[in-house]
Amino acid sequence: MPNPPTIRSYTPDDLEALGALRLGHAPSPTEGAALARWLAQPNIDAKRDCMLAFNDDGAPAGFAILIREPAIRRGVVEVNGSNQHRGGGAGDALLREVYERGRAAGLDVVQVDVPESDEARRKAFAERGWAHIRTHLHLRREGTERTNVPAPNGMTLRLAEPVDAPAVTDVQNTAFTGSWGYAPNTPAEIAYRIFELPDLRPDPVVLLEEDGALVGYCWCHREAEDAPGIVGMVGVLPGRQGKGLGRAVTGAGMDALLELGSPSLEITVDSENPPAIRVYESLGFVLDWRSFWYELRLT
Repeated sequence: MPNPPTIRSYTPDDLEALGALRLGHAPSPTEGAALARWLAQPNIDAKRDCMLAFNDDGAPAGFAILIREPAIRRGVVEVNGSNQHRGGGAGDALLREVYERGRAAGLDVVQVDVPESDEARRKAFAERGWAHIRTHLHLRREGTERTNVPAPNGMTLRLAEPVDAPAVTDVQNTAFTGSWGYAPNTPAEIAYRIFELPDLRPDPVVLLEEDGALVGYCWCHREAEDAPGIVGMVGVLPGRQGKGLGRAVTGAGMDALLELGSPSLEITVDSENPPAIRVYESLGFVLDWRSFWYELRLT
């Protein structure tokens, strides 16, 4: 019987090995640089939050990343093993390390997002005591027809600049704090994710303003020039919701992606948010696939 894999914390020398485990192939220079930027996010400490498993021969056998969200006492987990070493115990060893580090950090729960189609991973988490607690709908809109949704009367639309990070942070935290799975952000985190993290920098973030004050936003993203454009978070101040502002700024975000050349569009929405689903369907999105969130309590 082989010895249990050795688990240790990530070091910068592990970048290529981690990239190969995440991607399933040796990372290109561009992919390696993107991973390095991802690990450098203000809310991530790569040495603390990323761990790797190695077999007796020194071959990488798997990895886990624990994204800590202390404000809501949650950790979001990414865990996997290389194809050559699946079933060798690396996954369970990494999960045990995740649990230990999560408890030490004072987290109450850890959660993971698994595609509905990945029955093997869903079964593996369920067998280890993880419970399915939430479902996300992944919607898609084919074609490049613009929405041409007009800006509401008295309001203007424009793309975010670095100076806007504090205002975007404030609106995002105000709009989403208390929503399932949302951890408040800082201006440094928001600025980094918009202007430093993407391969195609910056992310197109459309701002909806009234008399110079931010009312709502649509944060969009492009993975590659020829890849589907992604409509990410859409936030409107609570006192201004239910008046069509979310639909207007979402349409503006979609049009911004299409003008940049995105051949199609994607968006993810909580299955328990019917108002948002109706808005996105009215803009041409249809269900493409689903993913299931699983949770394990640490306390």
